[in-house]
Amino acid sequence: MPQARIFLIGQEAGQLVPMNETPYDTEDVLQLLLTNYPDLLPGDQITPENPRRWLLVAREMGVPGEAGESDRWSLDHLFLDQDGRPTFVECKRATDTRARREVVAQMLDYAANGIVYWGIDRVRQAATETAQRQGRAIDAEIRTLVNSEEETAVETFWKQVEDNLSKGQVRLIFVADSIPKELRRLVEFMNEKMSDVEVLAVEIKQFLGSDQKALVPRVIGLTESARERKPAPRGRGATNREAMLANCTPEAGTIFNRLLDHAVTQGYTIYWGEVGFSIRVSISGQPTSILYGYPPNRFEFYFGNLTINEERQRALRAELLATGCFTEAGGKTLRILIQPDLMTRIERVMNLIFQKVSELAASPAPAHAEG
Repeated sequence: MPQARIFLIGQEAGQLVPMNETPYDTEDVLQLLLTNYPDLLPGDQITPENPRRWLLVAREMGVPGEAGESDRWSLDHLFLDQDGRPTFVECKRATDTRARREVVAQMLDYAANGIVYWGIDRVRQAATETAQRQGRAIDAEIRTLVNSEEETAVETFWKQVEDNLSKGQVRLIFVADSIPKELRRLVEFMNEKMSDVEVLAVEIKQFLGSDQKALVPRVIGLTESARERKPAPRGRGATNREAMLANCTPEAGTIFNRLLDHAVTQGYTIYWGEVGFSIRVSISGQPTSILYGYPPNRFEFYFGNLTINEERQRALRAELLATGCFTEAGGKTLRILIQPDLMTRIERVMNLIFQKVSELAASPAPAHAEG
């Protein structure tokens, strides 16, 4: 097959510098390029009117196959775009014949199980660890991604991620140095037929000269009809108490009203997201989201933002679990699904929650932070 070339204009008049299309030495080279240069996923080609920007959650993101199981698979990359849409990326070289069919089944396994078994806590923790390894602060990365310095920007973003995961609104991208026609047909078919899932292929060709390298990405599989039916997700705007309660069970409405009334009385901040709310308390001088409510009946206590030490966190977690109302919902979240048969216990445990939140609000600032 003839070797493709591109040309750079040289410094001397009439000089063209040829660069030859060259396969990647290994799949790992392509994976590392995406890790270091996420914009090789051409967001301007995916949604020209609102180009996608990327936050790397993790390279080699583990995916379990069952609840409580250790990771069964490993996704090459998990990214989030500025609307909190999880983007699954799998890389293959064109010389790998699995890029034709097998990789599609593999990707569907990753997506189907990742959506169910990851949970927002694991995604958030993975993104935090990746940012730390790169010498960056995750909150600053998110503010840059969403182009906002609003106080609520970070928590709003993570709630968008959680909503997208729960609804299965994700993006699947197959990356290769050359996309075979069989894979292209499969991608176009899936992208046309799947309403909540965007399926794309990205071809990233490598061109080498004597001392220069060029990378040329191109999106494949996004037909105009699919683009029109599946625009980039956009925020629907904040809800309010009346709208949220209209979507709640009567029992959840009772608990949420009590919780919100108490927050108002204590002067806590209530932040309204697209579907639910969070309650923010000033801890050590920092506004900190602790309590969350979502229709129809989900109430959560979140530990991830607390400035108290690990020992106090473990004690608080054990005390709440001992009430018999909460269940584990990830490494940093306890959850109650408000049911009629739990109402008496939940009513009692609310007083404990109010007490604990008040104690946290009174926590002094830590003397120092250890990195």
